[in-house]
Amino acid sequence: MAIRKYLHSIMFGLIAGIDSLGTSVAFAALIFSGTLVIGFGKGVSVILLSCVLLAVYVAWRSGYRSSLAQVQETNIGILAAAVSAATASMGGATDAEKVSTVFAILAVSTIGTGALCYLSGRFRFGVLIRFLPHSVIAGFLAGSGWLLIDGALMMISNEASVAGIARSALEPAVLAVLIPAIVFATIMSVGLRLTVSPAVAPAITLLAIGLFYGLLLSGGLSAESARHLHWLPDVPPDQAGLTLPSPLSIALQADWQAVVGILPIIAAIPLITIAGLLLNTSGLEAASGRDINANAELKVAGQANLAVGILGGAPGFTGLGMTLLAGRLGVKDRSAGLATALALALALPFATELASAIPLFVAAGLMLMLGGELFYDWAIASRRTLPALEWAVALAIVVSMMIFGFVTGIALGLIFAVVTFVYNYARLPVVRLEASSRERRSRTDRSSTANHILDENGHLIQIIELQGYLFFGTVEQIVRAVRRRIGKDAPPRCLILDFRGVSGMDSAAMAGFSKIFNMLASERVSVVLSPATHDVRQIAERAEGARGRPLPVSVEMDLDHALEAAENELLAAHGDTGQSRSIAAHLVRELGPHPRLPALISAMRRIEMKADETLISAGDEASDVFVLASGRVKVQVTLESGRKLRLRSMTAGAVLGEVAFYLGGKRTADVIVEEDAVLFCLTGEMLRRLEADDAELAVLAHRLFAATLAERLALANRLVQLAYA
Repeated sequence: MAIRKYLHSIMFGLIAGIDSLGTSVAFAALIFSGTLVIGFGKGVSVILLSCVLLAVYVAWRSGYRSSLAQVQETNIGILAAAVSAATASMGGATDAEKVSTVFAILAVSTIGTGALCYLSGRFRFGVLIRFLPHSVIAGFLAGSGWLLIDGALMMISNEASVAGIARSALEPAVLAVLIPAIVFATIMSVGLRLTVSPAVAPAITLLAIGLFYGLLLSGGLSAESARHLHWLPDVPPDQAGLTLPSPLSIALQADWQAVVGILPIIAAIPLITIAGLLLNTSGLEAASGRDINANAELKVAGQANLAVGILGGAPGFTGLGMTLLAGRLGVKDRSAGLATALALALALPFATELASAIPLFVAAGLMLMLGGELFYDWAIASRRTLPALEWAVALAIVVSMMIFGFVTGIALGLIFAVVTFVYNYARLPVVRLEASSRERRSRTDRSSTANHILDENGHLIQIIELQGYLFFGTVEQIVRAVRRRIGKDAPPRCLILDFRGVSGMDSAAMAGFSKIFNMLASERVSVVLSPATHDVRQIAERAEGARGRPLPVSVEMDLDHALEAAENELLAAHGDTGQSRSIAAHLVRELGPHPRLPALISAMRRIEMKADETLISAGDEASDVFVLASGRVKVQVTLESGRKLRLRSMTAGAVLGEVAFYLGGKRTADVIVEEDAVLFCLTGEMLRRLEADDAELAVLAHRLFAATLAERLALANRLVQLAYA
């Protein structure tokens, strides 16, 4: 069993090693092309060494034991664009200075990537990259694919512009490499899509190399002749074996001004790395069915890239395809990365010789295949998963990179990210609920007369409940909601704006409310704001200075108090102050004229209480029912924290205690007198005596309690209907 395990690890290491060797040569050929070819040998050595360090460190520290980290193609296209831009700005610099500048670019980009990855994981910022719109990520990745394709064509034609590539496309020397590269890329892509066998890519690569040398042999051409025809890389003889750049020569010979000039380009590499690592981590989670600590993986990748960057290497992270391949081959421990690193380490002393022996069409074909796969997956196939608008954004980013360059593509992508965020967030509803006082009532129990007035005239009180974050893009939703409320045949007397569900607002949103208040003032609509937070008070203060005169804006501690204040104002306007001291008048309003009402009043005990006195305490036996003749009481509970929470308020004409009386048991809340009150109490003992001796009077009492319960149930039903409307 152990021998089989080791054989699986060795098999995977050979497959992954051959794959990494081929792509490393292709990556180096892409970056060190044209006049930079003198650095090709060092480039291959550095990229191979980068793969070794990444594989070893990530295999050692990753939470996913079979992780395999590699230099990823998504970053190479960006690096190639950065190198091209930097060397083009160096004017009369020597080739050696340009090569040193290239390694400086690699070092800066990799160290920056490592630092940002580590800090993102250390401070748990990795999740922030998920806020980058998927369309922008798709655009960046598709754009990276285009850069690989463009770089491969530049490698073949030795032309630095699209126009130059097009002009040279029909030259025999170019076609001799371009056609085999396209054929190789096509066969490789088709082979990888038709089968999941891990040996496909290495087999096709080795077969292509063998076929190339077979044709050379049959045609009587030597390797040097092929190198002269630009079919093989032209590696300087002094770069045989393992050759690494000197950190001192990089520091002294590099044009750091040129490096600084392309920082906007390489700034995209850390973002692409973090996004790619998080996407791959999500893919591994889905494939393995287990959670992976994304922040821990970011820290590990950051540390690995810092080590690689010090040597002037290229950035990388855990690859999804190769890591999943390790699992399919039965390698589910850290030997996956270690075996791959060992295979590459054995190839390191011969890195330059191996690189110089790989035909140019193979290196270019790999770039065409990798770039084509990225471009197809993220610019074409993504149409099936992305909405039309987001897909159009991704295409716009790619097209801008193709026409105007990578920096413009990045800028456009960031602009689209902001615009997409504002557009999508502005579409989120910030108006949670619109209602009138007919459907939404305060937690204040009133007389039937008062309730009738509120039912008939509740449309004069309009409520708008807000939610989410308010900014300039969402204020217009509130303006439209207000216009709907005041644009009715009978405009309201009062508008309540509730900010309880609002998480915050910017200055533009606050300024937008001044427009709303001026609109309401012209319609003579008073405004009540709740709750009494700092932002809400600021809005009210701004309203006071609008148009040079105070606007009718008040602030209440919460929505319930705002509703209560508006209801009191409406009732007062209709002549109901709720201060009648005649219990008979209240009973007539509830039950209608009845000859036995005086007898019912006589059966009740009159109680006078002062403000702040306790009428009912939680835990008392529920043996009595009360009718509030005048004054005001509140029902409250004491929370575990000791804070008092008001549940309801009751004014003249309200009945209290009937629910607990019918259910039996103990009181669940305190009833405190808020304003001097006169109450009439019907005890349970008296009601039972009436039921035995005077059924008519008992029925009258039960009718009173039932009417109260029915009103509360009707109001509760309206609230439920409103919630699900």
